[in-house]
Amino acid sequence: MNMKKIYLVLLITILFTISDSIISQSLVKNGAPKVFLDCRCDLNYVREQIPVINYVNDRTEADIHILFTDQRTGSGGREYLLLFVGQRNFAGMNDTIKYNINQIDSEDQRRVKMVDALKAGLSRYIFKSPVADRMKITFTNGTDKNDLSASTDEWDSWVFRTSLNTSLNGQQTAKHGNIGSSISINRVTEESKIYLYSSFNYSESNYDYGETKISSISRRQNISAIYIGSISDRWSWGTWSSLTKSTYSNLNLALSLAPGIEYNFFPYSEANQRQFRVEYRVNINYNKYAQETIYFKVKETLFSHLLRFSFELIEPWGNAGFRLTGSNYLHDFNLYSLSTDGFISVRLLKGFSLDLRGGYSKINNQLTLPRGKATLDEVLLARKEIATDYSYNFGIGISYSFGSIYNNAVNSRFGD
Repeated sequence: MNMKKIYLVLLITILFTISDSIISQSLVKNGAPKVFLDCRCDLNYVREQIPVINYVNDRTEADIHILFTDQRTGSGGREYLLLFVGQRNFAGMNDTIKYNINQIDSEDQRRVKMVDALKAGLSRYIFKSPVADRMKITFTNGTDKNDLSASTDEWDSWVFRTSLNTSLNGQQTAKHGNIGSSISINRVTEESKIYLYSSFNYSESNYDYGETKISSISRRQNISAIYIGSISDRWSWGTWSSLTKSTYSNLNLALSLAPGIEYNFFPYSEANQRQFRVEYRVNINYNKYAQETIYFKVKETLFSHLLRFSFELIEPWGNAGFRLTGSNYLHDFNLYSLSTDGFISVRLLKGFSLDLRGGYSKINNQLTLPRGKATLDEVLLARKEIATDYSYNFGIGISYSFGSIYNNAVNSRFGD
């Protein structure tokens, strides 16, 4: 390629770069509030539906920080809480918007509800900005048939779910198969929660390596029922019961009943933002073992209790959670378990985030372990519970981004 062609290519590239920069600058709306959306959501759709504002990549550059939190509802859907935090010229101007999605809502219906909630929350900020003239507010007459039918519930908050799944994979020297099914019946209201659940799982793996052939089978069946009732805006009570069979846990039959009580230092109405709960349970267990245990038992009735502290916090700077659980058998307090786990995600500086999570468990209560030494196959394939004094996990992550603060462009070419 001669020098003239090289100069021509460079000139065309420079012109395209300048043109693209001019187009990008034109996407910035003068006088419009800068908004940071703190969510995992369809940002392209939001930008298309609400084009009047400036979207930014960093919360420290925003005039409005919108924080999304959510929790499960009784119907299997989610209740979303949008926290609008005013900054800069809107400092001290905060708001909260709630909306619900149902488990049968399509993806399009879910994002439409999200955008409607965002529009409702942003209206007061846009009204006080230089772009207020670009906003229109409309109301429906309230006679939509869907709205009227939604006021009655023929199922009385009962929700039924079923599932069936299977998988098969392999290669020349290994084959794996799994089949599982479950049924759940739930009812959640403001005053109580009822969970009924049944599941079955069968897994089989076969390995063939020359003269060595290994077959591993794992089965588990479970039926459980939970009732949780309201006492006040900070107190709750509940009872947990289950019937379990598990080759992994050496259980031919396990019956369990556990009444419990819980206190939340914050009102339950604030659960989407902060929780500090103390829970206490007493457990009654009847176990019938597949193999004689290390304590020479083939069946036994056991009494234990559990104390748990749980803390969760969601703020504009990030979120954090911590849990501490201790339990022991009442016939021998030396048979205990103590575990703790937690996480914290913090936006420390502009564009810089830090994520930490970890957990540790001290284990000294494995009464169901079968007698005899575990084989190498059982250890490597993890098909049976193995004796251990502890377990742990830890993770750390950091991220840093820099560049333009604006994020207004929508371009879905070749996907996201």
